Amino acid sequence: MWKALIRFFTGRKPPESPELTSQHPAQIVEVSLGIEQEKTQITDFDLDETFIRLVLGVDAFTDVKPGRFEQAVLKQLDELLASTGLNEKMLPRLPAVVPQLLSSLKNDDTSGKYLAEQIGHDPVLVGEVIRLANSPFYYQTNQKINSLQRAVVMLGQSGLKRLIANVVMKPIFNVQDGYFGHLAKNHLWSQSEYCAYACSLLAKNRYDPFDAYLAGIAVNIGMIVTIRTMDQLRKHREVPESTTFYKMLSVKTRKLSVQIAENWRFPTTVLDALQDQIDVDHQPDLSTLGGILYAANCLSQLHILVKEGRIEDDIDSLNDRLGGQLTDRYFRCYAELKRISKANTKNVQ
Repeated sequence: MWKALIRFFTGRKPPESPELTSQHPAQIVEVSLGIEQEKTQITDFDLDETFIRLVLGVDAFTDVKPGRFEQAVLKQLDELLASTGLNEKMLPRLPAVVPQLLSSLKNDDTSGKYLAEQIGHDPVLVGEVIRLANSPFYYQTNQKINSLQRAVVMLGQSGLKRLIANVVMKPIFNVQDGYFGHLAKNHLWSQSEYCAYACSLLAKNRYDPFDAYLAGIAVNIGMIVTIRTMDQLRKHREVPESTTFYKMLSVKTRKLSVQIAENWRFPTTVLDALQDQIDVDHQPDLSTLGGILYAANCLSQLHILVKEGRIEDDIDSLNDRLGGQLTDRYFRCYAELKRISKANTKNVQ
């Protein structure tokens, strides 16, 4: 199914290798990040662990053996990984209008008015289109956009592709039922949006920016399944506390992300980038899409942790924690995430 959607999104078959093409969507906020081909690697110290503790509401992981609850979770994840298919409850239904809309996006002659008419048939899409058109992710303006047609024109085809990816993916992150789901509901989706945006920025002029966006927004899919599993198995207010559990969970969760993406027939480049995240003791080469995804994931986790007060907002200190190997391109990307976050906060107020 997803391969067909990708063809709709891009008007091409899913690529077998990265496309080093430049795309400049009209009216979309762009940041010049440079295209130097670094071979440097960054290390994430305990960054991912700190973020997972935030998501799961854990004060600290300690050097103890996994308890019964943790063992049950790991066993269930192993069974999911060994299964040939995925539980249909984990896969959301696409809005009925999406296939029509994607088909129209292939046609460069399609008018904004026609797209607005199609989107207007689905209230969810209407709300998302207007929300994103007013979002600093896409456009900088002091004038609020209330017209659906104007929003469609403002986003452009590139923005609409990302929009529909968000509409498809966002229901997966709706895990507010249950103890862990309630804790994670805001952090995971927010981090995924920032990761997708950062990944597309860092990939600019090097890889297809939409493939990069898909990789960024899909990086947490496995964690969503894990959280649902933990809530299903939690009977007596158990919480994870074992460092061994965290390490095993990280690997299995990342494998789940790849498995789900394969099930959805994501592009090969996206699958390879997600696959590169599995080895938690190895950071991918930053010149690859997997390395770009790794860096984008780190930067977006840093941003969320700073925003939640878990890490001080001292960029030099942050760089020291990352091994002192972030280049100017990554600093600019991180600054852009902060700008968007600040603008989003103003929009909410």
